[in-house]
Amino acid sequence: SVDMEWNFLKKKPRFVKSESGCPRRFPLRTISAMLPPMPNFLLLSDVFCPWCYGFGRVMRRLVAEHPGWPVRVLCGGLMDEPSTLADLAEESPHIRDFFVRLADTTGQSVGQAFLDKLDPARGRLIRLYSPAVAAPLAALKRLDPGRALEHMEAFQAAFYGGGQDVLNPDVQRELAVGLGADPAAFSAALAAPDLPERVQAEMDEAAAIMGEFALYPTLYLEDGASRRLLARGFAPYEQVAAKLADAASAPVLGPVCTLDGHCD
Repeated sequence: SVDMEWNFLKKKPRFVKSESGCPRRFPLRTISAMLPPMPNFLLLSDVFCPWCYGFGRVMRRLVAEHPGWPVRVLCGGLMDEPSTLADLAEESPHIRDFFVRLADTTGQSVGQAFLDKLDPARGRLIRLYSPAVAAPLAALKRLDPGRALEHMEAFQAAFYGGGQDVLNPDVQRELAVGLGADPAAFSAALAAPDLPERVQAEMDEAAAIMGEFALYPTLYLEDGASRRLLARGFAPYEQVAAKLADAASAPVLGPVCTLDGHCD
């Protein structure tokens, strides 16, 4: 089948061929024993990606089951041009139906405050621009290393759960404090001269890893220069766990979830 992706593809929607299959199931206790040592997960994500928000449940389960494996998070460039939530609503007339099906597919619902902001008059105040939101996340990485997944999920929850403008400095400061950061230290980290360079380097690395076909979220199991693909686009937990057990070296495209919520 040929399906059209929604906003988790970088830039404009593209047509991609999807593959489906029946994943094998393994007892969770056997997964670590079946694999060579793997230092960390690598997650390529974006605050404004709805499927990344939905993938949070999968990531939390994986992290809970593999507490010895850190998560390295790279911010993507999904929204590489400034936009607003109202712009998205105007471009996608069925966007409300999409978010209902997103919840049905992933088990992760958006908040009523977010849905209210899909109204054109209110949505103009909710800005989307990936490079701008990557800056506070990079600052938090420096202040609080090892918790990048929590940082990303906090910003996603504020946006999709709370309908907040995560580009607003006051909102960013509130989120940082909620994550345990000292307000003055966070402000200093945001003002660090090397912050723009670090943000750009991270986004460049994410782009280089993804290649020409940028699909969010993407998850790897990483060991130095070796990477094993676990998910490319949203994938349910069972499929990710099966790939983790198999330690599949061949990149296999995960199910493609379309605007109507159908996943192949």
